[in-house]
Amino acid sequence: MQLIKITLLLLFVNSLVFSNQIEKSMEVIENTNNKLVDYQKQIDLHDEKHTELVGEYRYVNEQLKSTKKYNTQLSNIISSQKEELADIAQQIKDIEQTQKNIYPLMSDMIKSLKKLVELDIPFLMQERIDRIKTLEETLDRADIKTAEKFRIILEAFKIEYDYAKNIEAYQEISDGKTFNYLRIGRVALYKQSLDSKDYFAWDNESKKWDEINDSNVQTNIRKGIKIAKKHENVAFLQLPFNKKEEF
Repeated sequence: MQLIKITLLLLFVNSLVFSNQIEKSMEVIENTNNKLVDYQKQIDLHDEKHTELVGEYRYVNEQLKSTKKYNTQLSNIISSQKEELADIAQQIKDIEQTQKNIYPLMSDMIKSLKKLVELDIPFLMQERIDRIKTLEETLDRADIKTAEKFRIILEAFKIEYDYAKNIEAYQEISDGKTFNYLRIGRVALYKQSLDSKDYFAWDNESKKWDEINDSNVQTNIRKGIKIAKKHENVAFLQLPFNKKEEF
């Protein structure tokens, strides 16, 4: 009996010791698990940081590639602009040189036009003289560009050139008397008094008006005036062109 009690006591003591060991083991395991959880959190945190850094690296790398590409394009653009600026600078020099050369040319053109009017048959003289005066004034104006000046001069030449290709009838006062004028190109000029009594033909060699007494010529002058005014259909006209022909 006594032996049984001792044995039970030993078992109880061993049980307490074993229980304490288990509790200590459990504590060790729990502490270890807690540390493992902390480690895992740190690992997860490091993984997130690593992923974030990798993402930032890739973004920066892409930005760097884009920047390099943009810099290359920009460099090409700058190079092209430098070439363009050099070309523009050369064009400006050429324009300046052209303007230096074209001013005397335009002046000579106006002089030749003026000479033409002086030597030509005297039709629409005031209009033509005023046009030349305007050209001379335009040539010295700083507010009008050279290209525009040249265009105006060429337009004046075209007007004079077109006179040679048509006929025209108009009224004008001569020596205080109004006449009907008939111009045939640049080769003949006639005038008729409004009462149809007086007829004249311009002689460009003697620079004077020759009276016309031939009734047939007078009839053709009247007919020519009607044709020029589009009051009659175009027809053949028998008219003298110089003083050597009989009126």
